Amino acid sequence: MINKWTNTTIEQINNSIKELSQRWNISERDNDIIFDKIIGLQIKKLRIMRSTKYRYMSQTKLAKAIKVTFQQVQKYEKGHNDCKFKRLLRIAEYLEVDINYFIQPFVKHNLLFTQKKEKPDVYKFTRPQFMERQTNTSHE
Repeated sequence: MINKWTNTTIEQINNSIKELSQRWNISERDNDIIFDKIIGLQIKKLRIMRSTKYRYMSQTKLAKAIKVTFQQVQKYEKGHNDCKFKRLLRIAEYLEVDINYFIQPFVKHNLLFTQKKEKPDVYKFTRPQFMERQTNTSHE
């Protein structure tokens, strides 16, 4: 189970993403929650990776750059709020990463929102539908 006090290192974040991906497809509602959490963890991981020994990338710095409050960045990172695509683009531009970075875990773990259902083959017959009439050949 993901502990709310962890996810302070990239390794912990990657483990949380892996754990979340294993809970995929329990229900549609769960998928939405897991999606937001994975996107948030990707934002946090990227923010940590962009920090250096001398320059810490805080939630406040990121928030100012994308024109939201630091509380909003916190909510994105925890998966409490849905991060709109426009905001993801701003984050990607500011932290100098391709937008596809955020969806890598979904591609890697083959997480799909829609499940393709097999369409029934309406033309396939398991038994003959039309039987020929048997004619009585003997005339009495």
